[in-house]
Order: sequence, then structure tokens, then C-alpha cells
Amino acid sequence: MTTEDDGIKYETRTVKSMRGMESRTAAKWERQGWRVVDQKVGRVSSEITLRRPKSKTPWKLYAGLGGFIVALFVFLTVMNLVTGGENAGAEPSSTPNQSAPAEPSADPSETATASPSPSNSAPAASANVVDTTPGELFDRLNSADMGGIQVGDQFRFTGELSGSDYWFVGATGDFVVNVAVHEGANDLQVLLADESAAASWTDGTPVEMVVENVQKTLDGETMDGWLQLISSTVVP
Repeated sequence: MTTEDDGIKYETRTVKSMRGMESRTAAKWERQGWRVVDQKVGRVSSEITLRRPKSKTPWKLYAGLGGFIVALFVFLTVMNLVTGGENAGAEPSSTPNQSAPAEPSADPSETATASPSPSNSAPAASANVVDTTPGELFDRLNSADMGGIQVGDQFRFTGELSGSDYWFVGATGDFVVNVAVHEGANDLQVLLADESAAASWTDGTPVEMVVENVQKTLDGETMDGWLQLISSTVVP
């Protein structure tokens, strides 16, 4: 969205953040040149409105670049006309480059690959786990009555981690990691009881997660809508 104020054009956008983590979300966007202009705090999440000056189109740069391309094209055309016939009599190589076919291995066992070792001691998901996507789960958590999600509901999804510079121990005492949703416009925040589980994770790491909607107490108020990690597997 584009607005105009005092002759300056601005682009605006609205992002969502889990309640209690608004300052971290705002800091992430402010590093990219955005400024917070409004904030609405909800029961589980908050809406943060941001804006930044819209970049001006560098028309002079484009015009200069276009002139350079035209001049380069003319120069190459002239050079081709001047030197075009010099190599006309060159004969093609009479000896094509051939490579000998690889001989098959005499021992089939040499090409056998070891079976991947099974995932380790991650707790098993319950029978009622629901397969979903990070974006669908994010939208349900931020819809009316949390889209019908109840305490104890479990969800399985695969998503890419994001914003590792802003992973931290939150107000609940859990380590918080972010999963990108809606092409990086927002983050789905997941709580880890053990920070070491994310030791090898970084931005862009694809991880299959099973999470559970749990209750947490924050500033004396107990609320659900927190996604606690139950198990995880890095996707090769």
C-alpha cells in the first residue's frame, strides 16, 4: 500500500506478532528501514502497522545505462563487420573429443548405499495430530476464536526457519524460534523447552515439526495459543 505525506510517498504494511513479543518483531522490521506507526494488541497476537519512504525510481541511472547499452551494441556490430571474414576459412577439428564409456563395476556391492539411520529419541506425536502448513496454522491462530483450536491440539507441518538473529528466551522461559509464513511477511513462533534442539538450525533450514497448543502464564494471565515443540526433524 502506498500513501503520500508532505510530498513524500510511503509504503505501508501490517504484520502480526505473538503477544509479548511485539518489540522483537518491530526491531526486525526497523532494521529493514520500516517505522512502527500503529499497534493493536489482541488476546493472543498483535497487529503492527509499519511504513517507510518509497524508493524513488532512478530514471537518470536507467537512461545512462540504456545509452551505454546502445553504444556497446553499435561498437560490437562495427567490429563484427570488420573482422567477420578473418576466420571464415578455419577448418573444424577432424578429431572429435570422445570419452571412453565407463566400465560397470564387477562387484554390485561397491555401489550399494547405506540405509539412513532412523531419527532418534523424539517423542511420538499423539493419534490426533493434524497435518497442516505454517501459513494455515498461523491464520487459524489469528482468526476468530483461534479457528477452533483447543488446548492440547497437535499439528504437523514442514517449514523454513527464519529470523535467527531474533531467536531468544521469551517471557515464558522457553526458547523462541521463527518459521516463515506468507513468503516471509510474517513468522510463526514456536517454543522450545530445550534451546540445544536448535543448535544446528539457521535461516532457511527446512524442519518438519510437531507442535502442541499449550497454555502459558504471562503477567499473571493464563492463555493458550502458544505452540510448544514436541518433535522435530531437519528435512534433507
